[in-house]
Amino acid sequence: MQNATRARKDGYNVMVWGPGGLGSVAIWEIQQSQAFKLVGVRAYSDAKNGRDVSTLFGMRPSGLKMTTDVSQLLKKDADVILHTGRDLGTFNTDDEICQLLASGFNVITPLPYQNASLFRDRKFLAKLDAACKKGRAVFHATGIDPDVVSERVVPALTSMCTHIDSLKLQENWDSTYTPRELLEIVGFGKPPREAAKSPAAAMISTNFLHAIARSMEQVLGVTYSRLEETHDFIAATRRIHSIYIDIPRGATGRVTHRLRGYVEGKGRRPFFTIEYNWVIGDEMLPEGVNPGEKWIATIEGRPSLRMVVNLRASHKNSKRSYKIGSMSTEPGYHGTIGPCLQAIPLVCNAKPGVLPSFGPGLHWMQDARAILNLRK
Repeated sequence: MQNATRARKDGYNVMVWGPGGLGSVAIWEIQQSQAFKLVGVRAYSDAKNGRDVSTLFGMRPSGLKMTTDVSQLLKKDADVILHTGRDLGTFNTDDEICQLLASGFNVITPLPYQNASLFRDRKFLAKLDAACKKGRAVFHATGIDPDVVSERVVPALTSMCTHIDSLKLQENWDSTYTPRELLEIVGFGKPPREAAKSPAAAMISTNFLHAIARSMEQVLGVTYSRLEETHDFIAATRRIHSIYIDIPRGATGRVTHRLRGYVEGKGRRPFFTIEYNWVIGDEMLPEGVNPGEKWIATIEGRPSLRMVVNLRASHKNSKRSYKIGSMSTEPGYHGTIGPCLQAIPLVCNAKPGVLPSFGPGLHWMQDARAILNLRK
């Protein structure tokens, strides 16, 4: 790894692992900043192996080629690796991330490792810790959600409350720009009953749901008496024509994932609910949700609060995407990469180990004295 002090002056050397939709946005944003220098890109397909990274955006060659040769990339002088590989919900990225850490590279990822100690098994946690120690490296998981919305913004909102009965966080993700392959894997375009038979949709969402729910449990100082997880496939009421897929009337046009956490003494209703809605077409948004309302947080308590995060490409017009070269990108991807880039200087100057979320500051807790435990 490069010396962090030198990197602050010359720009941090960064590699990107996985130049898919999210990874391509990471590559683009790195190249727009003087604070960072892209020094390597790990491809996962033969189609991208050996291609100049600038061809992702239909631009002139930059001289930096993507590669599937990990051994060559591990010889690079890099301060940090942004791991944006595809998460399949099967812990498929565990071994690779640990390999990178053990090889001496700091790793930042938006994949669902947020507060992994709260929902992953001890064997993996020990492996992650050992990898950080061996490589004297830092591991940090962040992103727009989990982390920024679920562990910084929403908990900060609770600081106005003296009492909370329930909290619901609803995410409405526009899947228009999601590749067709992934859309079909999670059930879009299939009859709801058929889509429900495939475990893929649930597997991909489960780790994100649990990362958020367990983080909220810790932050708010409650203990769940039970968790309830559901996955629903909602039929389109009319034919939907999208960029990568056409959805017939009656086929799956929205996939809704929920995890509810119940707390004794809080009644029969869940204390905390995290709900993901993957949607194609504004008409498939849940009832009461308007286009562009990416996150809705609803708190019942004293006082009761409702916050809407309206995420758009621009508030000046109706554009729903950015054009970076020849590629169209969704604003949520840029919002996911932003926290990863902002964390690079802190990760590169942290002590080896797992660097947790930076948190919201003061907020509501079931017992206000418990805030001292979070500050340790």
